[in-house]
Amino acid sequence: MNKYIIYKQQSGSTLIEVLIALLIFTIGLQGIASMQYQSVKDNFDSSQRSYGVWAAQELISRIRANPDARDAGDYNVNGNPCDGSLPPAYCADRDGSGAAICAPNEMAAFDIWESLCPTPNQAHNQNQSQLFKPNIEITCDGGATCATGDQFTLTLQWESKSVSDDATTNDALKTEQFQQVFRP
Repeated sequence: MNKYIIYKQQSGSTLIEVLIALLIFTIGLQGIASMQYQSVKDNFDSSQRSYGVWAAQELISRIRANPDARDAGDYNVNGNPCDGSLPPAYCADRDGSGAAICAPNEMAAFDIWESLCPTPNQAHNQNQSQLFKPNIEITCDGGATCATGDQFTLTLQWESKSVSDDATTNDALKTEQFQQVFRP
């Protein structure tokens, strides 16, 4: 008598194959999520740097436009202009109400405050800033009073979540800095 051995062919996947495929898929998704998180963080840091450079250049232009306050040393500052204190006068037109007539020293205080503190369309809101904990230091070579032709140094610092080394997992805030030396 002839016996035929019938081998059953496998159809479908086994549970182990499904679990291995699911594991590989999960690891891939975690990698993509990690890259997305890093991309968003780096994009925010880049935006902070761009705004910091723009704000510093804006302030340099304002210093050049106000020679009386510049020569009197009214732009020599050190600290956070967005600490909650408003400038003595609001020297710009807003909401059609007209601008205050400002003395050169009031204009200097306003220039520093407006360049760094308010966000667009939120004028006169002292608690808003594009930079996180901005700190500015402006000095001139002449000391307390600056002569025409003196060299100025503008240093702008802010806190950021930038990662300087990919090997570190420390997500503490780090201080970013932009410095510009100029002659008005």
